[in-house]
Amino acid sequence: MSRARWLQITGSALLVLWLLGEQAGFWPSPLLQRLEWISYDQRVNATLPDAAPEQIVVVDIDEASLQQLGQWPWPRTQVAELIQTLFDDYQIQLLGLDLVFAEQEQNLLRQQWQQLRREYSALADSDPPAGGDQLLARTISNYPVVMGYYFERTNPTDAANPTASTGILPPPLVLQRPEQNPPPPLTELPLIRPDRYSANLPVLQQAALGAGFFDNPTVDADGIFRRVPLVQDYQNQLYPSLPLAMFQLLLGQPPVALDAHFAGDIWHLEGLDFGGYYFPTDARAAVLVPWYGPSGTFTRVSAADVLSGSVNPGQLSGRIALLGTSAPGLMDLRSTPVNAVFPGVEIHASLLAGMLQMNFKHQPGYATGMTVVGLLLLGLLMTWLYPRLPAIALLSISAALLVAHAAANLYAWHQGLVLPLASGLLLVVLLTGWHLACNFWRESAAKRQVAAQFGLYVPPELVNDIVAHPEAQDLTGQVKELTVLFSDVRGFTSFAEQVPPAQLTTVMNQLLSPVTRAIHEHRGTIDKYMGDAVMAFWGAPLPDNDHAWHAVQGAVAMQRALVDTNQQFRQQGLPALQMGIGVHTGAMNVGNMGSDFRMAYTVLGDNVNLGSRIEGLTKVYGTPILISEDTCQALTAEQRQQLPLRPVDKVRVKGRQAPVMLFQVLSETPDEKSRYALTSGWQAYQQGDFNAALDYYKAALAAEPDDALALLFRDRCHYYLQEPPPADWDGVFTHEQK
Repeated sequence: MSRARWLQITGSALLVLWLLGEQAGFWPSPLLQRLEWISYDQRVNATLPDAAPEQIVVVDIDEASLQQLGQWPWPRTQVAELIQTLFDDYQIQLLGLDLVFAEQEQNLLRQQWQQLRREYSALADSDPPAGGDQLLARTISNYPVVMGYYFERTNPTDAANPTASTGILPPPLVLQRPEQNPPPPLTELPLIRPDRYSANLPVLQQAALGAGFFDNPTVDADGIFRRVPLVQDYQNQLYPSLPLAMFQLLLGQPPVALDAHFAGDIWHLEGLDFGGYYFPTDARAAVLVPWYGPSGTFTRVSAADVLSGSVNPGQLSGRIALLGTSAPGLMDLRSTPVNAVFPGVEIHASLLAGMLQMNFKHQPGYATGMTVVGLLLLGLLMTWLYPRLPAIALLSISAALLVAHAAANLYAWHQGLVLPLASGLLLVVLLTGWHLACNFWRESAAKRQVAAQFGLYVPPELVNDIVAHPEAQDLTGQVKELTVLFSDVRGFTSFAEQVPPAQLTTVMNQLLSPVTRAIHEHRGTIDKYMGDAVMAFWGAPLPDNDHAWHAVQGAVAMQRALVDTNQQFRQQGLPALQMGIGVHTGAMNVGNMGSDFRMAYTVLGDNVNLGSRIEGLTKVYGTPILISEDTCQALTAEQRQQLPLRPVDKVRVKGRQAPVMLFQVLSETPDEKSRYALTSGWQAYQQGDFNAALDYYKAALAAEPDDALALLFRDRCHYYLQEPPPADWDGVFTHEQK
């Protein structure tokens, strides 16, 4: 096995081991935990039921209630009136208070009653008026009301000065203790154990039928409520949550049975049983909240509307009600999977609905072990298989694995089981990315080796394309629109006579290297060198939508490179050289062409021949660069504006009947007067008005006496004035020589 293959397998194994260790708890990863939470939240939102149970309503102390009835806390008499209205006028079945009354209400009249009796004889024998707490207690005693309170845990910062508990707790839960399979001692279970509590005044708690806590010490590290404990252990006694206390009251307050088993020298709590209603829990007696929808899914009525009697009785009659608040100022808003801002009272409503419908999802104790085994098998399969697969097959299998894993997980979800999802998805993604990267690296190394060999025989700029697309080596080639360039050095034969043969190779490299560099820098492909001549094309092997523009820019760069080379030649005592360049755009046959013994990546066709003919005409017209009308039309309007052009001639080249319009690429933009003279002279010439054309060209020569093109057309105008062309003359000049 190659070193690269060993590296690929080793890296894959390390990724699998890392995920296995994280899932088993050896090195927990906050990132993976966060991904699991996100995947859980996504599943929750994707599978929300259509509606919440109608038998549960929320009586909301909302902003409207605070505006109408005053800021919280309200007078206890007003709370008593609200409770009495709910039961007497709206006939609710049960009321849970997501509130706590831990302090006595201040009653100034009752406090000053003794002094008033001394001052007013009429009050001497009268009893003091009843306080709000006593009135609220009497009201609560008349109805099935479950109070609320909360536990607290000591922070390390205030451990030295712990705060005392306030109020009194309700009676604890009664544990069912069968003679066979007795439950474990509470001290053997990892239950939540608070340090203190803030509960209701004794007079209120003793009047109620029960009470439950509404705090949640199991909020996840990202601050989102996903699970809530059903019970907490305070001083070796179990106390229920507010929804559980309400549910237990509906059942007639049956004892609770702990479902726990002993394994691995420790007790494992798996659930709680209340009168035959079983709730699966985690080891700390917490359940996953059965969400029914975003905030407002449960029927919600305003407390102010209840007191004013404006609520439809059908919304409350026979229902189970929870009194709580959604007003932001009362600090009972939570972050949940279904809403970033969610009233705490609706969390209790969701839990109570889940109890009534037995609608709890559960993460079983075997989930970790099953996930570890699944990750191990999946990792082994991918580690063995993926190094042998091409990229398409690898991606296809990975996509199938992702879909299969997600589908299996969703099936378990609908069966009530919450199994880890993100770890399996992450394993597939990481191993896919790793193996793709390794396969790419190995293939790149192989391509580099092939490139080093092919580079000895074919132009280097084609090697990567040939290696990546071996099917491109088709001898028949392909027809594409390309731009071809031919260049030839003027007077090179006489130049070479002045250079010693031993130095000629150096001079050729000195000439052709900057020319080749100019072509490559503008994305051109060198076709071949023909002595001092160069043939190149644009648009292949790699597609180039701007091939005409890049070819023209390459031609300009070649002329500039020749200027620098001529300076070097002069310093060496050699004469300067001139170069003619012809550029043409059209359909050409491009591909690997040749024989079984030797091939070359080249272009063929009539348009290639025309490009060669255009280059030859640069000598006739005395222009460094000539481009065809087809090349000009292939440029965008913006590109043509950047390019200083002037019309040269409409010609027929030898061996071709169709005429072609030629343009000169100028080294600099002419002034407006010169541009006008040249353009107007050409237009007059094409129209056969040789006298007018002659005047324009004379004007151009007055500005630039050495303008070879203006000289040529001046002489041609003189000729046509002496020997007029035929009546059907089309303005095309036919060249009989190449």
